[in-house]
Amino acid sequence: MKENKFRIIKGGLHHSLQSSDKLFSNAFATNTRLMGVFVLYIHWMMDSKDYESGLHQFFYIDAEEFGIESYRGILGDDADALYEVEQSMLGGLGGSKVDLTEKEALYLAQRFSAMSNDAASRFPTSKDEFMFLLSPPVAMSLYEESALFYKLCVSLDTNEQLINYFLMRFFARDAEAVRYLSGKSVSLASAPNRNSETLCKNTIERYDNDGEISFLCESLIENSGRYQLVMSELYIDAKKISAFLIRSSFYVSATEAAMMLGRPEYITVYEILGDLNDARNSIAKLYPGAMQKNQESGALFLQFKSNNDHLKEAEYRLNDDIRGIYFITEYGQLIAVSYSLGAINRIEKELQVAIGATIIPSAKYEFKESVFYEFVQGDFAEFSEFMDYLNEYEPED
Repeated sequence: MKENKFRIIKGGLHHSLQSSDKLFSNAFATNTRLMGVFVLYIHWMMDSKDYESGLHQFFYIDAEEFGIESYRGILGDDADALYEVEQSMLGGLGGSKVDLTEKEALYLAQRFSAMSNDAASRFPTSKDEFMFLLSPPVAMSLYEESALFYKLCVSLDTNEQLINYFLMRFFARDAEAVRYLSGKSVSLASAPNRNSETLCKNTIERYDNDGEISFLCESLIENSGRYQLVMSELYIDAKKISAFLIRSSFYVSATEAAMMLGRPEYITVYEILGDLNDARNSIAKLYPGAMQKNQESGALFLQFKSNNDHLKEAEYRLNDDIRGIYFITEYGQLIAVSYSLGAINRIEKELQVAIGATIIPSAKYEFKESVFYEFVQGDFAEFSEFMDYLNEYEPED
């Protein structure tokens, strides 16, 4: 979700925003810090008759590198606008809201604004909407910083969850999160590269050596299209990583990485009756938290799971947080995609109940590996044409 969106919803800045006193009302953040990103929300009351409910501020924060990555502000009490912004900001994170004090909220805004390059110039709204948060500076003790970081993190229930989060943060070179997850200091100097890497896949195997338990991991990481396979061994004590050793690492080709990341894909094809814009609006209304992306050949909706429980599994995949994909083509088809049979069955029922009168199912497919994005990037009028292409295609020797 690395997409900059800087805008204010209601008609630009009003003079009352500049002149009104702002009184802190409430704030929250998502407990997704261990994913590397979280959302901060702050609500200010103002002594303005024009905007009796004040100013609502949403910050999408990349804690690893970019700081405040996007910002959206709403003046007044527009419930629909508030819901739309909250869904678009929080919908893909899979976390819960945790209440913050005014001091905590201001500290986070100031700290991650400092990570942004020239924060004032990155926001096209007036300084009075955003920059008033940045002074006077808020200071916190080490204890307060630790308590706030704890607030921003989901509770860890399984060893697999701890390991997956640790490796994700370690390869991302997130020193603060690595310290939080480690019982002893783990140096980032032991990382295989100096750059931040994305953990694409991780498998965990429990190993018992005469009563001494360790966990062997095979991690596929990626940076700028280059893939590396890292073998490591971890030890756990008191729900913290007590020791971490990298046993080996080597590069693999993109083709080998694709084979490692392969998984079944389930696709249901529908014919759309009526206007395509109505179909797009229906999907957006049915899945308000879905991320929308415009493609040359249609409109793509990514619906994420409501939590990050996939990190509790012994096998972790980067995109396992996706529940469903919905693609409305320019040629009048709705393509529904999921990665499990149970999920696609539930999606089919949801679509039938919500918009069944405007779509007709025409085909269902199960693939051993992902082919959907090949269809999106291709020049096919209908999915059946894509199937003909797959059936006729023969790779060269």
